[in-house]
Amino acid sequence: MGKFSEIIGLIPFKDIAVNAIGGFLGGLVLLWLAMGSRGIRTLRSRFQRPSVRIERRKTPENVFTGIELSAPAAWVREQLGSPTRVGDKWWGYRFTDSLLSLQFNENESVKSISVALTDPNARFEFPAWHFDCRPLGEMTLKEVLAADHLDLEFNESMRHSELLIKGREGPKGAWHYIGFGVLSPHIPGPLLDSTFEWDRDKNRLLSNPEDVKINWATVSSTYDIDCFPWDFGITVGI
Repeated sequence: MGKFSEIIGLIPFKDIAVNAIGGFLGGLVLLWLAMGSRGIRTLRSRFQRPSVRIERRKTPENVFTGIELSAPAAWVREQLGSPTRVGDKWWGYRFTDSLLSLQFNENESVKSISVALTDPNARFEFPAWHFDCRPLGEMTLKEVLAADHLDLEFNESMRHSELLIKGREGPKGAWHYIGFGVLSPHIPGPLLDSTFEWDRDKNRLLSNPEDVKINWATVSSTYDIDCFPWDFGITVGI
């Protein structure tokens, strides 16, 4: 045991440690000189966890006419890519200038196409047959109320207030339904702001219709048009 301790004492552990550290640091310097800063970044990126960068796109300008009612869901996915959100017979797309909501029938065909504005500069042509309709992004409540075949209703909840104007449209024998909304959520989000005053006692509009902008519109195969699902546009941690 005594000889073993003497042998251990003769080993220069301190010098070995110093030489090892020096060799390691020297190796890093040589690696840096050989690869350069760009090479080091490349090497480091290979060992880091991969990151995902999702580039958002603008809404197709012909969204109301490019996508037809009863178009198959598989075809829609080919044209627009995967949706941002998926629900029960529903897809939601977040674009840089709008929110797109698509409802589907039981046979996975398009039931409704709804677009809500998030960019004040966005413009989308709307397919109206029976009245002169400016693009979504320019139209106001005044011209929509002038269309006597459309009905106005006021809706509200703990989360929103809304004017919804809707009715039947299209050529005879090929009817569909359209809707225009002035949606004012009570929770901040990306939806383009549009406000109005409503007399709940007399059930009438107090605001000047010319000053109230339409901030969403829809083409639907049914008269049952719901409030736009604006909350899917709210993001967390962005």
